[in-house]
Amino acid sequence: MGTAPDQIRGDIELTRAELTRDVNRLADRTSPRAIARRRTEAVRHRAHHMRERVMGSASQTSGSMKEGGGQAMDAVRSVPDQVVHQTQGNPVAAGLIAFGAGLLAASLLSESKAERQAAQRLREEAGDAVRPVEQSVAESAERLKGGARESARQAAEEVKGSAQGAAQATGRQAQEDARHVSETARDSGQTVASHRREG
Repeated sequence: MGTAPDQIRGDIELTRAELTRDVNRLADRTSPRAIARRRTEAVRHRAHHMRERVMGSASQTSGSMKEGGGQAMDAVRSVPDQVVHQTQGNPVAAGLIAFGAGLLAASLLSESKAERQAAQRLREEAGDAVRPVEQSVAESAERLKGGARESARQAAEEVKGSAQGAAQATGRQAQEDARHVSETARDSGQTVASHRREG
C-alpha cells in the first residue's frame, strides 16, 4: 500500500522533469539570441564560401583593370538577387554580405585616377543596388520579430496546457489512489475488529 503514493510522487517528478526539459528546449528554440546565433553561424559559413569563391577567382585572374572592374561590376550586380535569396528572414546576413561586397570592391580597385573614377561609378551603382537590400533587411527583421513573438506565445500556451492537463490528471489519480487506500484501510480495520470480536 505504501508504494502507490511513492509511485505517484515519482510520476509527478518525472512529469515535472519532462515539462521542464520541454520548456527549456522551446525557450532555446524561440530565444532571439539563439535564433541570431544560428543565423549568424549560417551567414558566416555562406560568407566564407562566397569569399573563397571570389578571392580564388580574383587571385587567378590576370589582366587589365577593365577585366577586374568588369568582374566587380558583375559581382555587385548579382549581390541584390543573392542577398534577397540568401537573407530571406535574416537581416544579419544582409549586413555581412553588403560588407563583404564592399571589401571585394575595395580590394579590386587601386589608387590611379582611372581606377578612382571606376570606383566612383561602382559606388554609385552599388548605392542603387543596396536600396532593395535595405528594404529587404527591414522586412526580414519585422517578419523575424513577429515570428519569434508568435512562436513564443504558442509555445507558452502549449506548455501551459500540457502542465495543466498533467496536473489535473495527476491530481485525479492521487484522489483515486487516496480513496482506494482509505477504503482498503477501512475494510482492513473492520476485518481486524470483527476478528477480535469473534476471538
